[in-house]
Amino acid sequence: MKRFAILFLAAALSITSCKKENNTPDLIDSNFMPSASDSLIAQGNFQSEVHPTSGTVELYKNESKYTLRFENFKTDNGPDLRVYLSLRKNTSSAIPLGALKAVNGNFEYTFDVSSEVANNKNVIIWCEDFSVLFGSAALQ
Repeated sequence: MKRFAILFLAAALSITSCKKENNTPDLIDSNFMPSASDSLIAQGNFQSEVHPTSGTVELYKNESKYTLRFENFKTDNGPDLRVYLSLRKNTSSAIPLGALKAVNGNFEYTFDVSSEVANNKNVIIWCEDFSVLFGSAALQ
């Protein structure tokens, strides 16, 4: 009986230790609507890289901020997924926008106007834990 209890405890610990508490939420649907002062300056379609990824992204600018809008976005879930604006499809010299808000849905990131944004024409979904590119969109 003692041996069974130890095996059960070991199995339970191994199952719970594999789970990440910070997995990306499954679905979010925000209702961002561009205002008269928001100008659409670029847009793109997500493409799969290592994981299936789809949807569109739009970059809006007003006087003091950018808004990066994800629409009908979908990708696989994973540990510590992050969003970057990048010159290439990697995180070197990329602008971090934060954790991916959801693996499905419509949402946006708002950030301050910077001259660096003009040079970074790729939106990438990056898994920090495994250094894997889930998907990307080229802004045009």
